[in-house]
Amino acid sequence: MEIEFLMVQPAFERILQPFRAQLERLGARLEIRSIDAAQYKERLDNFDFDMVVSSFGQSRSPGNEQRNYWGSAAAGIPGSSNLAGIKSPVIDALVEEIIYAGTRAELVTASRVLDRVLRHGHYVIPNWHITYDRVAWWDRFGQPDIVSDDGIVLDTWWIDSGRDAALKERIGADND
Repeated sequence: MEIEFLMVQPAFERILQPFRAQLERLGARLEIRSIDAAQYKERLDNFDFDMVVSSFGQSRSPGNEQRNYWGSAAAGIPGSSNLAGIKSPVIDALVEEIIYAGTRAELVTASRVLDRVLRHGHYVIPNWHITYDRVAWWDRFGQPDIVSDDGIVLDTWWIDSGRDAALKERIGADND
């Protein structure tokens, strides 16, 4: 068995090396191919790949985006996010349950069931994640003292006039 892993970021190859080693233990050969961004987009849009690195952005209230990620109607449509080409009436029904959930409890239950069905189908191989947010900012913003379960929520920041003035003073002093 030979698999081509298509990527656009050569630096990510170091993350894939352990995966390659594990596949070799199973008798499979993994070829890692880096290509330019335009070629990568074209190949993704036309599903011309074996494997790629991707992410499926989620909120705490999943909804319509699930149709594009996992729904049968999106499979095979150039440019869709159903990269695995999933066509499953069971998954379609679960996505609709998520979208039309009447309560938070129904939404959470339907989301968990969809997650289990997707994991059972082995459509995605979890690779890596970080458990924190990385953000760089000018020290001119005020932020709420409460930390959200969603991580850093930039919509809740504001320009703090005192910090803004102090920053401008420091920048001016650095330029003298």
